[in-house]
Amino acid sequence: MDDEQTLRVQLHRVSNVPGLLPEERTSSRWCGGQRDPYVVIELNQQERISAVVPRTLNPEWHAWFEFTLRPSEKERARLHVAVYDCLNADRLLVSTSIALGDVDEAFNSPYLLASHLSVPSAKAKVWLDIEWRQPAPPSMVLEIWEKQHHDNGAWVALRNNAFESIDGFMQRASLADVAASVPPEWHSVDKWQLPIFVNGRTMQSTAPPTANALSLSWSFGFNKDIVGGVHSLSDDSVHAVFYTSGHMGVIYNYANRSQRILQGHCNPISCCAVSEDKRWIVTADRGTDSMLVVWDATTGNPIKTIFSPHVRGVQCLDISPDAMFIATLSIPDGTAQEIKLWEWTVARDDALYAAAVTTEDIQTCVRFNTYDIREIVTNGAQRVIFWNWIHHQLQFYSPPLSQKDFKQAIGVFTQSIFVPDSSQAITATADGDLILWDSSLVKNGETVVHSDKKAVKIVRMAGTDAHKPVAINFLTDMDGYLVVGANDGAVRFYDFDFRLVAWFEDLCAGPVKAVSFANTETPTDATPADAFRVPEFIVATSNAFILGITPSIHEEYDVEKRRGTLLMQGIADEIRGLATHPSAAHLVVSCDSGAIQLWDYVTKRLMMMRNFDVDKDRPQCLVYEPHGRYILVGFANGCIKLLDVTTLATLHTLRQSKSAVVDVKVAPDCSFIAAIDTDNYLLLWRNKAMETEDPQQALDPQDQWMYIGRCRAHAKPVTGFEFNMSDQQALLVTVGEDRMLVEYSLSRSSVLDGIILAAPPHKVEQSAVPTACFWHPEVPGVHEDLIVIANNEYKFKQWNANNKTCRRTTLNPTYGGPLNRVLPLPIDKQDRYCAYSTHDKVVGLIKLPFDGNPHKSMGLIAHAGRISNVAATCDGRYFVTAGGADMIVNLWEVNPTALDVMEASGGVGVEPFGALIEGGLRGDFYDEIVDYFYFAQLRTQGEASTAARDITHEIPLGEVPHVMRALGFYPTELEIQNMCSEVKYSRFTETSKTVETIGLADFVRLYVNHRPVFGIGKAHIEEAFQTLAARKGAVLKWPDLKAKLLTLGEKMTEEELQACLSALVGDNADHWDAMTQFTAATFADSVLGFEDYDAPVTEIN
Repeated sequence: MDDEQTLRVQLHRVSNVPGLLPEERTSSRWCGGQRDPYVVIELNQQERISAVVPRTLNPEWHAWFEFTLRPSEKERARLHVAVYDCLNADRLLVSTSIALGDVDEAFNSPYLLASHLSVPSAKAKVWLDIEWRQPAPPSMVLEIWEKQHHDNGAWVALRNNAFESIDGFMQRASLADVAASVPPEWHSVDKWQLPIFVNGRTMQSTAPPTANALSLSWSFGFNKDIVGGVHSLSDDSVHAVFYTSGHMGVIYNYANRSQRILQGHCNPISCCAVSEDKRWIVTADRGTDSMLVVWDATTGNPIKTIFSPHVRGVQCLDISPDAMFIATLSIPDGTAQEIKLWEWTVARDDALYAAAVTTEDIQTCVRFNTYDIREIVTNGAQRVIFWNWIHHQLQFYSPPLSQKDFKQAIGVFTQSIFVPDSSQAITATADGDLILWDSSLVKNGETVVHSDKKAVKIVRMAGTDAHKPVAINFLTDMDGYLVVGANDGAVRFYDFDFRLVAWFEDLCAGPVKAVSFANTETPTDATPADAFRVPEFIVATSNAFILGITPSIHEEYDVEKRRGTLLMQGIADEIRGLATHPSAAHLVVSCDSGAIQLWDYVTKRLMMMRNFDVDKDRPQCLVYEPHGRYILVGFANGCIKLLDVTTLATLHTLRQSKSAVVDVKVAPDCSFIAAIDTDNYLLLWRNKAMETEDPQQALDPQDQWMYIGRCRAHAKPVTGFEFNMSDQQALLVTVGEDRMLVEYSLSRSSVLDGIILAAPPHKVEQSAVPTACFWHPEVPGVHEDLIVIANNEYKFKQWNANNKTCRRTTLNPTYGGPLNRVLPLPIDKQDRYCAYSTHDKVVGLIKLPFDGNPHKSMGLIAHAGRISNVAATCDGRYFVTAGGADMIVNLWEVNPTALDVMEASGGVGVEPFGALIEGGLRGDFYDEIVDYFYFAQLRTQGEASTAARDITHEIPLGEVPHVMRALGFYPTELEIQNMCSEVKYSRFTETSKTVETIGLADFVRLYVNHRPVFGIGKAHIEEAFQTLAARKGAVLKWPDLKAKLLTLGEKMTEEELQACLSALVGDNADHWDAMTQFTAATFADSVLGFEDYDAPVTEIN
């Protein structure tokens, strides 16, 4: 049997399609003599059908089709091309037959089409590209899952998992059988790719990545403020809606309560559209590195990605009725706004047509004409622009409109659509009016064409009180009806003479933002012919409701039956607080609107909701009592309310502060409540039950808590505070932006004495700012209470809770800014993990103990903007993140095994840290580290000594600062003290002995963990000068600068200062006098010798 070939046929256009016949023009479908042509291409019973191009006699497609054919059939095969009219019962208009034996490897030519009509017509032609393609050679790939890894010549199972093939069938009990076939020289290859032999042939197996350590399980909420941002995907067999959730798309099947999440965007999705047949979903975002993505609505897979469609992203978009084209409007970036037309089905990354929007009125809506996709309408707040690309470029006309035209005020424009099967268009306004645009017919030679449109009518459609206008937010058409969604929460159906046909005014769900219809046949039962009949539809509102509407409910007498069915409820305002139940599958969310929502994160149901009056009580933060008996909510007015966990009813109110409560916590044994307010005060309450014989008894919340007092131990905002238990006693510490660590003596604090500090505040940083703190979880090998503080220089510092000495400094994840929250996960006590979040976008996992190994942490983009809160579920199975302004709560499933695999793949010893060193472990810089390390050993034994050298592979701790400086890292005296203390007491809790030397591997780890992540740059120098001069852009005279260097901070001696100046500027410093002055720029240039100081400033995090 001969191999099949592929015939690729690209259909460009057809010219001179016969117009409507006289007998056809008497019908109701006059359409100006135009047709709705489409093309059918047939080869050996293989049929391909193009999309319909409405209202034209010169259609264009630019689509391609593929056929298969054996070479032996080529000589006698014929390609049949026929043009039909969809408007008139699929009538055959013209056709041709092409002998493929006459077609070379690639052929491009117009073909004449023979007419099948009874009247003569102009000669029609079709433009085709015909190309033969050879089949790709077959390839064989063996795919495996790496559930074991190769380490030191042996295959080691990860968590006792056997080796499996990708299809899930067990193949081997051990990888040793496969390894036996691997040549020895391949045993050290990357763990992710393993060359093996199959039937004597060398094959390259590709193992897919293991499951992510964090995988999105569910997303609560949606982007409720996007107009037209919710779409029905329902048909006769599927009941689903599509909506956007932050930077993700979600296909929600409300029949079986499941989500398919479409991930790919990094920025907030700004607009979306769904094709008329519900097959394709289009999403686009706003921001730098924006994207436009076309998704398959059936599988959820991305089909086409267009990178940077506009500089700052997409303002709005629409997809043509045939789903072949996408129109986009750009977000303004200081230049003229753009409109682009994309032919996404062809292999090109640039727009088919593009044009600048010359008006200063930013266009916010774009729509195709559903009956002629070559026409597009856009509108801004004051201008409507009509576009067309009939002449292969985007041309436009913007009709003027003023209040004088209709002797009334014209409101801000909101949406525009074309009237089906006509030359008219409609624009809605924020005053509740509809403006009708129309054009008259004029004769151009022998052709009748439409002139430019102008406003011919304005009609008030929503709201009757001129002093209380009701904005129309959404317009669409369906089955001959004009559908209007308004700010009064109503959806109304009109005919195109603006007569009201049906109304849905009792939904009571808030202002309408979207209306979308199911892809089902309109019911054709025994109802009268003029009865109101449309498919079922959904309504989305700005109050974050999605309702399912059956059209017949508008005839119901009972108001309750006219409400529709609630398909989904989101989160209606910015998220302030988030907490999870200590023993049940519940999470609670507080919003800026005053709402508190209680969710079951297993069943994904909203269990209870309570709305507070935001003028009096605006919830800020919340937490569960450790036994789950009530919820504590901090409010902007300074009070803390204790709410019932089931009904959210108020049990008691604590009113001791007049400033907003920003954080509240309860001791693990419920002995104390602590809160932080915006004035940096810590407020403390003691549980009266602790004074009884049974501390665990549940007292009446109204009489349970005794106010101790408040304390302001920090001069700047508190960035972290945590309770802990030690010897059955509660401990409380706080850290702040003032770089102070404060521990409170809870046992000595009382109503009489107030809050007592356990010791004076301890300074934990010199230049870095603490961003979070937490108590180190109990793990094997850690025998002391440690307080871990994260700072804005991407470091974890572990402090002994008793003597406040720094035990260890390690690098923390650098994926998306400094860490601001770190939560230990309650998984198991053998392998402990922490979840973390940054201020913006990124969350992740870290495996304990902390050692700076980059393979023991991961991060991902959880939200498109600021992350307001995070929480872990009681079993550690899920990590919950709240995005704040995006009104989204994401539920992430935790898979720590994936982190174990990452750690194992990184190697052992110093190998994991190779990626943190320039050039890796085989680079020149690592060779320098080795050279300096061994030179320090020689220096210790005496550089001039002729005695035999004692090579110990270790150096004394006293040499560590010298080697660090030789490598370009200049630690302060405190940093040197911390580094030496870290090594010296690294084994003290285990052996009761100190360590006085350090090996090369430990030195490399010490170096990469302590050195600055991003080095010293322009911003750091300017910040230092600003600090010294107490103002920005300051000039310092040399005597003043010298005095500060000799007297402040880690002051220098005269000898040290002179030695530094001699090394930097030689004898020039001798000529500096009282008139010599420096700015940050001149000091960096003339003293420090920075060559690229004029480069842009890099912001200090």
